[in-house]
Amino acid sequence: MRRGLSFQPAAAARLPGHLRAGALRLLAACLAIWALGMLSPEIDEDTAVVVLVVGWSVIGAGVLVFFMGTQRVLARLDVPLLGPSVARAAAVFVALRRIGLVLLAVAFFLFWTLIYIGVWRSHPEGAFKGLEHTPTFSDFFYYSVSTAFVSPPGDIIAASKGARTATMIELLTGTAALAAYLGSFLDFGMGAAEAAQEHGATTSEE
Repeated sequence: MRRGLSFQPAAAARLPGHLRAGALRLLAACLAIWALGMLSPEIDEDTAVVVLVVGWSVIGAGVLVFFMGTQRVLARLDVPLLGPSVARAAAVFVALRRIGLVLLAVAFFLFWTLIYIGVWRSHPEGAFKGLEHTPTFSDFFYYSVSTAFVSPPGDIIAASKGARTATMIELLTGTAALAAYLGSFLDFGMGAAEAAQEHGATTSEE
């Protein structure tokens, strides 16, 4: 009699831990977005310079930490049959998985928020339509998040060439990131199905 497929016990035991970790990351991201949206200060041309300097410094520090973490992962990988480039790619993938997709998405939103603040700072009167004379950080963050999901807001409109170009580039990169996110679910499903098939085959042989 043919038995139904079942997941490996070890994988099933690890699943609740992964779900809890993912839920905590999602909660942290929601709290960060709430804080940015509700406690956001106003930004004038002078304040924008400070925000950009601090923001890009934080991003630079984050990239440095990520690079060091990747090097640490690469040193621990046991891949004697893989070439150096493949090993580096595997290390980057492992480091990204440790950070989590939700936190990476927040970093993506903040990156483009700084881009839009810089575009607005270069041309405050004509870069965007719909902004107040003194916008807030959350206005640009809101525009960044909406654009990343291929749905630019209707109340804030890119007007200058620079703002439109930045918006189109974020639309492109946001679509690619969303495809990668959905692809991770497909990869997880295929891996789980393969594990289930191997477990079923082993059980039937016994």
